[in-house]
Amino acid sequence: MKNSISETELLRLADLNYVQFWVDSTNWMPGAEIVSSNDSVLINSSLDFPGCNVAVNLATGVEGDPAALVASMKRFFAQRGRRALSIITRKHADHELTRFCTDNKMFRVEGQLGMVLDQPVKPKPSPGGATLQWVNDAQGVQDYSDIVSAAFEELAFPVEVSKAYFAHPERVLSPYSLMAVVRYEGKPVCAAMIMLTHGIAGVYWVGTLKEARGRGLAEYCTSEVSNAAFDLGARKVILQASKFGEPVYRRMGYRDFTDYPWFICSSKELT
Repeated sequence: MKNSISETELLRLADLNYVQFWVDSTNWMPGAEIVSSNDSVLINSSLDFPGCNVAVNLATGVEGDPAALVASMKRFFAQRGRRALSIITRKHADHELTRFCTDNKMFRVEGQLGMVLDQPVKPKPSPGGATLQWVNDAQGVQDYSDIVSAAFEELAFPVEVSKAYFAHPERVLSPYSLMAVVRYEGKPVCAAMIMLTHGIAGVYWVGTLKEARGRGLAEYCTSEVSNAAFDLGARKVILQASKFGEPVYRRMGYRDFTDYPWFICSSKELT
């Protein structure tokens, strides 16, 4: 059995894991629509919020016409009444598409650095007063939702948008993902999850309540879910780091391997 992964293979597996995360998490909300067409994945949520309606290009090899690609993405979301959308590009593949989005002055979201962990993190004692619990019921999903909705508000995700993802616990709980909540002095204050696909795992929805920061809880929680991913057979663990999380992940042993430039634009046709 092949255990090693080349950097080229890593890039492809990471792209697929990242897109699958968007597909699955969007499907946590009833009414979602996922369409794959000509190497693009179009993810239409039940919310008219650009951060939830996502278009990704997964083509490999020679790039096509970026203007035509963006026009088709815009048309898809406009036909569904969405005023705006997010286009996620890949530094290692979507050179023309990224340039097109930049040249057309689409709003670029900060902090989508692709990072990878090649081996488990050396275990550390839990911070004093902290305990980690694995989420396996509706109450755990509610605790998780409360944490990340508050934390993601600082990243311009309204609370009600984040909470919409977790409103149906029976859709969220999955045999190929693990969610963890860290309690500090009995209160749920930190959360992180992994999703296993394509032989690797991705870390997603990491958040810590503002009043609980500076105690090493995010590093502890992310280390635990990352190591759990390796225990479950993941060959690598990847994530997309915000400017807040990047120094924490780097300290844990995560390294850069790509970037995912993310653009928000109107669904109206360019003129």
